[in-house]
Amino acid sequence: MKKKKFLILFSIIFFGLSIFSFYSFYYLKPFYEIDVLNNIEIKKINTDVFVLEIKNVDNSLLCGSSNIGDSSIKWNKSSKCELIVDDKLEKVYIKKHLFVRSFKINDLVIGDNLPKKVFLVLNESIRLDPKLKLIGNISDIQYKSDNGDIVSVRDNRITGKKVGKTKIVMTANGKYTQSVDVEVTNLIVKRPKKFNDNKKNLSCNRYSEKDAKKLDEILAYKIDNVGGYGTRAAVVEAIRFLLLDFPYQIEYFFENGRLEGGVHFADGEGRYYHKGLYLNDNKFKDIKGSYAGPAIWGCPLKNFEDWGNLYKRGQYKPNGLDCSGFVSWSILNGGFDVGDRGAGDNEIDETELNDIGGEKVTVTDEFIKSGRLKAGDLLGIWGHIAIVAGIDDENVYVAESLWTFGGPVINTYKKDKVDDKFVQAVLLDDVYKEDGLYTDMW
Repeated sequence: MKKKKFLILFSIIFFGLSIFSFYSFYYLKPFYEIDVLNNIEIKKINTDVFVLEIKNVDNSLLCGSSNIGDSSIKWNKSSKCELIVDDKLEKVYIKKHLFVRSFKINDLVIGDNLPKKVFLVLNESIRLDPKLKLIGNISDIQYKSDNGDIVSVRDNRITGKKVGKTKIVMTANGKYTQSVDVEVTNLIVKRPKKFNDNKKNLSCNRYSEKDAKKLDEILAYKIDNVGGYGTRAAVVEAIRFLLLDFPYQIEYFFENGRLEGGVHFADGEGRYYHKGLYLNDNKFKDIKGSYAGPAIWGCPLKNFEDWGNLYKRGQYKPNGLDCSGFVSWSILNGGFDVGDRGAGDNEIDETELNDIGGEKVTVTDEFIKSGRLKAGDLLGIWGHIAIVAGIDDENVYVAESLWTFGGPVINTYKKDKVDDKFVQAVLLDDVYKEDGLYTDMW
């Protein structure tokens, strides 16, 4: 009988210890494996709310998240555990089933808006200016380049010194917090203060597939920096990138037709209605229809227009962009698909660019001086469409493509002379809806 009681008691104790060991291994052990600095992440949700995540050493999520707002800190439950940060932002308390542990938050720095990658040109300088959410006692924030020959660092200002790639590491109190990949490139030029009207024309097959893809990546980076696709600033940045940063002149080419409303079903022949630059044959897979092409920008393409001594039917000319081709490319690359449209006659015609939406206004001195016109708005006359690239106190800088200009350029018009050239403006606030990080000038 005693032996039987002993076996029963032993079984109960063994079973209990087994359950406790199992429970401890799966529920207690993670608490002791947390490295607070490396495994607490704070991600920005909106202007005032940050989400805090607690992770295991294998980077798996241990806890749910707690909203860290400017005015309150609240419990937040998940299927795995609960956590709360105290009012002084000194400790985080984690509750998992029956167990509660606290961890001191020391020297935690979050730069929630640092880009993952930065492109620079030679001698270009920018500031890395994160909006820091500081928790704990932060006394020293530093930035360091992994390769000072490629990118130099002074405080938080970085400067491109040599073509190549490196990494900028941000530390707080000597502890790693974040890093940014930086590439110094010679595929674009440092943005000039005014349009360079002496640029060389783009030659045929100037760029390899690798470099063409890199230029698309740089364009996407530039657009993301001004607020991302779907903003007015993104459209304006596409204009400025192609005409200011890109080192070559895209030539003018009459349409060989359009996908919508054209005589011939053609794409990439006087217009290129796709995201990115038309610089390598790998883009042909996106072309929906051809008449005499396809041909990338700068490569010879059969022309079907007669215009003075410059254009003869049957003659081969370097492919490029006409006026509506350039404007539609800019709008599309800013994130707005308005359809494959041409330049209108300023009357109602749903197939033309001046009818994509927005408010139509007659161009007068009074209107131009009213301040209502913004970069990204359209200007037109019969058969020609243009888009504003910038505005200052004295001038309106108009991006437009005509055979007389040799392709897309930025022309400078005195404000009191704009109505001598254009008769109608189309204000696109209702199309763009959000400005992003818009600037009147570059």
